[in-house]
Amino acid sequence: MVERAHYLATMAEDAEQPFKPADVSRICEMLFVTAGEGLVVVDATGAILMNNPRLNTMFGYAADELVGQRIELLLPDAARGKHEEHRTNYNAHPVRRSMGIGMDLSGKRKDGSVFPVEVSLNHFMVDGTRYVMGLVTDITLRREAEVALHHTNQELERRVEERTAKLREAEKSVREALDKERELNALKSRFVAMASHEFRTPLSTIMSSVDLIARYSLEAADARVDKHVDRIKSKVREMTAMLNEFLSLERIEQGDIPCQPTEFDVVHLCIEMIEELRAHTKSGQRIDYEHEGADRIVTLDRQMLSNVITNLVTNAVKYSPKGKHVQLHTGIADGRLRITVSDEGIGIPVEDQQHLFERFFRGSNAVTIQGTGLGLNLVKRYLDLMHGSISFISAPGHTLFTVDLPRTLSDT
Repeated sequence: MVERAHYLATMAEDAEQPFKPADVSRICEMLFVTAGEGLVVVDATGAILMNNPRLNTMFGYAADELVGQRIELLLPDAARGKHEEHRTNYNAHPVRRSMGIGMDLSGKRKDGSVFPVEVSLNHFMVDGTRYVMGLVTDITLRREAEVALHHTNQELERRVEERTAKLREAEKSVREALDKERELNALKSRFVAMASHEFRTPLSTIMSSVDLIARYSLEAADARVDKHVDRIKSKVREMTAMLNEFLSLERIEQGDIPCQPTEFDVVHLCIEMIEELRAHTKSGQRIDYEHEGADRIVTLDRQMLSNVITNLVTNAVKYSPKGKHVQLHTGIADGRLRITVSDEGIGIPVEDQQHLFERFFRGSNAVTIQGTGLGLNLVKRYLDLMHGSISFISAPGHTLFTVDLPRTLSDT
């Protein structure tokens, strides 16, 4: 108070409109009385000489009730003995500082309740006698916020631990599922390889025997024998084609089919294929072929392109009734090879068209027609490997597939 009064008096001397000496004392008193924090002045023995109203309110005492009491009255019982030792040490080496640095301080109200506080200390001299002034702050709300924050952090840590545990469990499940999938894929690969080998041998034997039967029956010229021989040959070709599709799908998924571009005549390729595919036609069906333009040479993977055309033409024949024609058209323009296959068959239902290139998918109107549902999926995969694309339009009585490929495909 004396230091503050001296500061105000000095300010009054320098101001254009100086405070009157009487005002200085009044202002000091007003600052002390209206301070928002608790203020208390004690002597060297710890006796309370004066305090402001805020301190009375904070600790629950009436005006002047604390004057003359020892400062330890405002401390919890367990801290009083230790505080006397701290007070003696402070009086020996008084400095301006916060009280109990690094410690949790508490005050005790008149009703016995304890609450957290912060205390800042300062000392001053009056007529050669040292006094200590304490600034006391009730930090109950701050401490409650800290406790709430601590609880929130603990809850967050608990949730993080729970979520981490769930993620670990999910990761474990995913790994187990991946291991199971790898095991199933390996089993599938072994089965496909085994089935391809084991089925091809008897099918080859059946086909050879049928050829011999056909030769032995030439002299007899029995139409009934020819009919059954042709039927056996047709079914053997169908089973061989299905085995080839399964084997091709497995090899593509395992990455065992590299794209190997070579230069060849696309017209010659199509003519050769049509000769083979005519054996699959129904009564009255015909495969017509036309190439547009003089350019015929392409650099693509010959086997893949052959598989694409074979599948599209075979499907056109399979899903068209007797007596209908299938059109195969090729052309080269602007560095692109364009292939179209059209038929007059049953068409693809609108609701099925978005699934057409999926594995094992078959149209709802084709359940009575033999097939694996792999053909168009393989076509799409072959075209992807050759950087090509496929599109189609379809309605009952007409379907048109269009394939677009680069004329020259680099082998890099």
